[in-house]
Amino acid sequence: MKKRFYATGLSDAVGLGMYLSLSVLFFDKAVDLPNAQIGLVLSVAGITSLLGAMPIARAAERFGTRTVLTVLFLTRAAAFLALSVSHSFVAALLASAVAGLLSRGISPLIESELIARAPNKEAVGALARLRSLRNAGMAAGALPSGAAIALGEPWAYRAVMVLSAVLFIGCALVCRTFGDSGHTADAAEGGPSRTSVLRDRVFLRITALYGALTMSALVLGLGVPLWVVQQTQAPAWTVTLIQVLNTALVVVLQVRVSKGSENLTAARRMMRRGGLLSALAAVLVPLTALGGARTDLALVVAAALLFSLGELYIISGTTGAALLHIPEGRKTAYLAAFNLGFAVTTVVGPPLITASVGWAVWGWLGWGLYFTVVGLVAMRVPAPPPVGAEPRRTVGSAA
Repeated sequence: MKKRFYATGLSDAVGLGMYLSLSVLFFDKAVDLPNAQIGLVLSVAGITSLLGAMPIARAAERFGTRTVLTVLFLTRAAAFLALSVSHSFVAALLASAVAGLLSRGISPLIESELIARAPNKEAVGALARLRSLRNAGMAAGALPSGAAIALGEPWAYRAVMVLSAVLFIGCALVCRTFGDSGHTADAAEGGPSRTSVLRDRVFLRITALYGALTMSALVLGLGVPLWVVQQTQAPAWTVTLIQVLNTALVVVLQVRVSKGSENLTAARRMMRRGGLLSALAAVLVPLTALGGARTDLALVVAAALLFSLGELYIISGTTGAALLHIPEGRKTAYLAAFNLGFAVTTVVGPPLITASVGWAVWGWLGWGLYFTVVGLVAMRVPAPPPVGAEPRRTVGSAA
């Protein structure tokens, strides 16, 4: 059964990888939208992605994860087919908004099904393997997109969207073979209320830490490439090298690094280590101003490796801490809320990062201080209540 969950996550990632690596050029070359409208389409998709996660989780608890996942994948396939035939701003906007609405809800459902009855130690390893597969899938999805870009024809861009839709239909068919995990029954029989996750202050703190620390992934993916092409003598292909290194490290090391994160003390140390490694990477980047092309290349690669290692520890530590605080029978809603930490970061992070690149050395020193502080704050994550203890009081609960 687990192989089907992994296969679904991998296929979903390949389809998303096609879209993400092609979206801007698709709207430009195939739909023929001006830059301002492209930005608006992508912004609306990002906003709708924040709105869909929790309602989708509640729907899964009510109707069953298998049914909801099947409907979501079929709806996403329909949205991508609509994108493939879009010829106007309105059509592209509506299709992208629907696709965005579903984007943050599908992954938590796959994760919750994968670890539905697994103890935390097993769950941590399973989620790490799923993340490694998804990263490999996102990278694989860039290959057909690269072929479409090389051809440069509108039909090629549209064909990639159709191929993504076909993959999502395949995911829906696989989801129909999933068994019922019993989430609905667990939630109904004395479990926390549907809105408990939004009142759980400790879990929300962990979610906020997850979002704050995973800013390092955006700094690496957006800030470092901008710095490379605008402020260094490193060759332009360094940007691609950074992406390849990051993907390779995640695929190869994520499972290994995650071992032991089911223990809160180890999880805290991983978060701190990830923050400090990211801080060191940020401080290393502006040193490129002191060297030539070869020195700049070496420094950028070193910074990318540190950022990537930091990301591995951050994901492992925050995931381990989060799982320890998820009440029994509430994985679907809690994982959906947890994933919103990074979703919010993807909205607020890009303008902060692009602005900081313009501040030169001071911007990078600022990121170094930021990651240091957040990493140290992670050491104060509270322990979960002992097994058999009374439920933790949440915001708005009776005294």
